[in-house]
Amino acid sequence: IHFYKSSILRDYDSFVYRLKMPRPGLLERVCDEIPAPRKSPDQNTTSFLRRSTRKRSMPPGFTTMFSSPPPSVKKSHKAPKAPHLPVVPPTLLTLPHCAISRLLLCLDVDSLERLGATCSYFDQMIAGRFLLSISLPFPVSFIKEVMDDDSFEKKPLLKLSCKKPMDDFKTIPDFPEDYSDPSSLHKLIIANSPEMMDYLVFSQMSLLSLHKLRELDLIPDSVKQEGRLLGQRIMDSYSIFDCSLLRHISRLGSLRCLTRLDILVDQNMYLEQFMAELPNLLELGLNILTRPGLSKHVYLHEYIPRLEAVVAASKAPVLKVTVVAETRRQVNKVFRNNYVKKLVLTGPCTFNVVPVMERLQEVVVNLETTLLDNNCTYWKSKSDDRGLHRAGLCCVNFGAVYDNCPNLERFMGVEVGMVSHKQTFNKWNIRMKKRFYDDYLQQGGSKEMKAWAKTRWFSRRPVLPMNVGYD
Repeated sequence: IHFYKSSILRDYDSFVYRLKMPRPGLLERVCDEIPAPRKSPDQNTTSFLRRSTRKRSMPPGFTTMFSSPPPSVKKSHKAPKAPHLPVVPPTLLTLPHCAISRLLLCLDVDSLERLGATCSYFDQMIAGRFLLSISLPFPVSFIKEVMDDDSFEKKPLLKLSCKKPMDDFKTIPDFPEDYSDPSSLHKLIIANSPEMMDYLVFSQMSLLSLHKLRELDLIPDSVKQEGRLLGQRIMDSYSIFDCSLLRHISRLGSLRCLTRLDILVDQNMYLEQFMAELPNLLELGLNILTRPGLSKHVYLHEYIPRLEAVVAASKAPVLKVTVVAETRRQVNKVFRNNYVKKLVLTGPCTFNVVPVMERLQEVVVNLETTLLDNNCTYWKSKSDDRGLHRAGLCCVNFGAVYDNCPNLERFMGVEVGMVSHKQTFNKWNIRMKKRFYDDYLQQGGSKEMKAWAKTRWFSRRPVLPMNVGYD
């Protein structure tokens, strides 16, 4: 017994000594080295390693590296994945409200009206907040609707139009025909004095909220009466009424809100006095109907300077000029402007526009094409050479583009932006001539290039007049 006791104590002291001694790598060992007890002094004992059945706590660093994942993680790998929900495709309705409101500012009022008819969301957002459009003077149906309601809300008006219809109607529908003769808004305008027109405009405009007015359309439904163009007396009445309307809008400070303006003017060009109050225009439409047979003095010293002054004062990127009728004179009209990017002209071949617009990118010319052999009315054009228009000469002189419209990319459908202006006029003219001749052949022309250039192209650079507008 004493022998076994001494052996056990010796082994225990050795084990304790080894534990107390500092040994590198102790934390990396997960098994203990314990010698097996000897059964008898005769037997040769050999020490061996055995795995302990006692549960020991692991150091903190070992738990993160060797510990098995929790049961919830194991189950998550075996659990079936949830089915993916179908992705809703993005639409206009999924955009934020602020983004939709911003996009609506880019649409004209007619497009807003069509958009409001698509669903209840846009109907409430557009028609529920604004009065989209109304005509002035008020139609009888609108006046009757106001009379039938006990109260009405003045919603912000977006578009005001004055189409001056010539259709007859009963002024007071409830009165017998003996007491109320039929009339029309056209007759009401031309039959009243300027003072009466001012009162009519003031009384009816007081029922409208114009602080968000965006569009103003003053083009009449028809510029003809009984098959003929409107006379000067009617044009004067229309101009007085439209001028009174613009003055009233100007008094309220709402002209600065306009983004689109379409107007009918004559040689007096009364719009000139309002151009400084239209800084936010995006599109300006000028419809010109002058008195026939203007004298040389009126044409050169009133009509042309006022027209050029209106064009020069416009800040709209889109300029549309429609010539209903004017006196024919072989005089260039210099359209000088630093804001116009797109110029749309509709008129006769003899309109003679010379563009001087550094930001101009596109020119669209709409000419008469309904006649078979008499479409082109350019100066000194022969009767057998009027089937096709002279692109580059009709209505707009393309020769003036050189060095005056450096950013022009397209002219009457012809790509011209690839030809640089950083060369002499003769070299630039030769390259442009080839492009326009190819366009002439595509339209069905049959002349040789030399014969075509002699009657359908300019030979020299046009000279700009010294005075433009009132300069």
